[in-house]
Amino acid sequence: MKERYTKLQLTYKEPTRGSISVLVLRILFLLVGTDLLYAIINFSLMRIYFMNLALPFDLHTNTLLLLSLLHITKSVFQIGAILVIVLRWIGHTYTIDNKLLIKRDGVFTVKEKICDIDNVRTVTTNQSLLGKLLHYGDIVIETSAPGGYADQIILSGISDPQIFERKISHYF
Repeated sequence: MKERYTKLQLTYKEPTRGSISVLVLRILFLLVGTDLLYAIINFSLMRIYFMNLALPFDLHTNTLLLLSLLHITKSVFQIGAILVIVLRWIGHTYTIDNKLLIKRDGVFTVKEKICDIDNVRTVTTNQSLLGKLLHYGDIVIETSAPGGYADQIILSGISDPQIFERKISHYF
């Protein structure tokens, strides 16, 4: 029974996703950017409203309604954009299983690229300064096969890319 368990354990590999710090940074930049844009527009409209300056199409009487609609639009946009960012993060997985490198993209429609690790020629890790601080980076895998076939697989935003590179190198 124990032998069967270890055999199952060896065939199941946990997929690797992008770095959680990259996900958080993308969401943070989205929220800060949209809130900053909203604050600028809100400040301009409030200034026009309180100083009784002219607005086109006689919008002065509906400024408060316009501000409310602007706030609702900003919130709906933020929620939708966060959903897109998170679904893209969930949908990009990289798995090493039985000498195969599997790259899956998508949640609703899945695009899968399978590469035999025996065909891998070079594995390169790229990390920026921010990537080193937050422990993420890109891995570039170059493959070749008989007949002149060559391909390049880029695994972007991987958490701890050196560990993933060691996993790939383990199969060489």
